[in-house]
Amino acid sequence: MSEGTGTGEITRRARFGRLTALFAAHAMGTANITLVLSLAPVLQGQLGLSPTVFGWAVASYYAAQTVWALPAGWMVDRLGIRRVLMIAHVLLALGMTSIALAQELVGLVAGTVLCGFGYALVNPSTARGVLAWFDSRHRATAMGVKQTGVPIGAVILAALVALFAEDWRVLALALAAAMVASMFAFTGLPAKGDTAPTSTMLRDLRQVLGHRALNAINAATCLYTAPLGAMLAYFVTYAYLTAQVSAATASLLLALLQGASAVGRIVWGILGDRLPGNGRVTGLLICGTLGGACIAVLGFSSTLTALTALALLLGLTVGGFASLAQTVAVESVEPRLAGAAMGYNMLLTTGGMMIGPAIFGAVLAWGGYRWAWSIMAASLLLGAALFLASAGKDKGRIG
Repeated sequence: MSEGTGTGEITRRARFGRLTALFAAHAMGTANITLVLSLAPVLQGQLGLSPTVFGWAVASYYAAQTVWALPAGWMVDRLGIRRVLMIAHVLLALGMTSIALAQELVGLVAGTVLCGFGYALVNPSTARGVLAWFDSRHRATAMGVKQTGVPIGAVILAALVALFAEDWRVLALALAAAMVASMFAFTGLPAKGDTAPTSTMLRDLRQVLGHRALNAINAATCLYTAPLGAMLAYFVTYAYLTAQVSAATASLLLALLQGASAVGRIVWGILGDRLPGNGRVTGLLICGTLGGACIAVLGFSSTLTALTALALLLGLTVGGFASLAQTVAVESVEPRLAGAAMGYNMLLTTGGMMIGPAIFGAVLAWGGYRWAWSIMAASLLLGAALFLASAGKDKGRIG
């Protein structure tokens, strides 16, 4: 029995080592864009960029992920988890090197695009790893643990930037070197047993794009990530203006939200494995409905106490649902299509993160914060309805 299906043959120690490697892949992967975002004022000053031009440079990172999402998933199915994770970290290291050496916009954009291509390979690789190496009783938990690498990697890198902002080029080169070194963590992953039979990319993509349950799951994921993107973009500004707190205090609220997100990814993963019936979908419905209620209330909240409580709840729900969404996405298709399914999922995840702030900003200019937060709440409730519908369409391929 192959390792792709024979999860019972893998020892607990081997699973822990592989899960650690998957966690590290996310932590290292998300560190690159965190460095760029944390250094926004420095990069704009040293490279002579306006805030608008810098925004386009950051957008190129997400655009690269969007363009590469579907091919990246297919690559994982064909080349295997270990090879693709190593390729991803080579691209991430090259991107960080380009950013470290950048003297103008071209170098920065080249770096963000390479990092975007690299990180596009991480999610489908790690999701396929969880599907291959963990059975259905522990899969959502494992997905949650590896997903905590995203906020934890961001927090660690942001702290390093605060300490070494003046030597940011050295820090960027050190991060590139760390990405090359982290490739050794993947050498312990199996070289075989995690690939699918040879098939053309167009054939596999047609299958996942025509999968009714997966379409509903991924559309719902987009409707959940749009409010998440808006929250990350506007929560600090909203707190600063409405609660009249200092910029530092407003930033701490965002840190609380991100910290709660890390906890939520694990908690919902555990609950997804433990709740009776379809625990994954139940958890997603709770995240959407409770998160929707909280984000609607946010538009009427103006005290530090209320915003603190809402930051905690929103981090646990809207910031913590990703592990469950990825689990139901990869479980909804045949194992040979898991990478392609995850690539499709990441296409709409990234799309949601891009359109959420844009929609929020447009509604904000028209009707103010209350209307903008209300639209985001409606998005979450609609997404919850789609997740519920996907459970009815999915015939189930779990185990």
